[in-house]
Amino acid sequence: MDLISIAHPDFRPWLIEEAKRRNLIYLDQAFVPGEGGIYPESLEIRRTTKSGLEILLRPVKISDESHLKEFFHALSDESLYSRFMTPRKDLSHRWLQDFAVIDYSRNMAILAVVEDKKTERETIVGIGQYNMTGKTHMAEVAYVVRDDYHRRGVGRELLSRLTYLAKKQGLLGFVAEVLSTNTRIFQMFQKMGFELEKVWEEDGFYEMRAHFGDVGRSGGNVEIEGSVRD
Repeated sequence: MDLISIAHPDFRPWLIEEAKRRNLIYLDQAFVPGEGGIYPESLEIRRTTKSGLEILLRPVKISDESHLKEFFHALSDESLYSRFMTPRKDLSHRWLQDFAVIDYSRNMAILAVVEDKKTERETIVGIGQYNMTGKTHMAEVAYVVRDDYHRRGVGRELLSRLTYLAKKQGLLGFVAEVLSTNTRIFQMFQKMGFELEKVWEEDGFYEMRAHFGDVGRSGGNVEIEGSVRD
């Protein structure tokens, strides 16, 4: 899948079908044809969080499924419930493909990765994503960080990167469904300078609308040529 993801778009459908025929990949392996399915390597960027943690922020790859499974298994029940509003335990291939296979021209999923320089092994410590709604210039956003990396600045870096990329696409803000008990998310958006609206819904959650406005100019992060400065 790594090789197929960097192949020319014209050859990728044939390569997928041939790999299926030879039982090298899942028979129901999904992929995005055309330019939207080409991995945007230029969006990879390294950051050092406020706590001194060095991370790589990069788009999700079609070959990341096993890494994503490991990441979700490492989350506590509380983190899973805050992210999915259900105690999700189903980590099937089909479900994981929804995270690993995306159209980069419309949606984005950014991984926060810690690299082991000796083994060159990557460990996912956070994932943030947005999906364009199609009806407005807003996108649905969500992110989650591994419990043992909470309060180390990973979430802030993910949200900053997603904001930068969404603004480049001409989006005006984010929409998110948030549990009423998840005050940390609301506080994070506030600290970064978003213009916020909260609409209370049923079943203990609310819809949060976060307009970009002048995010990065007052109390938030400043994006300069794709980088973040506090």
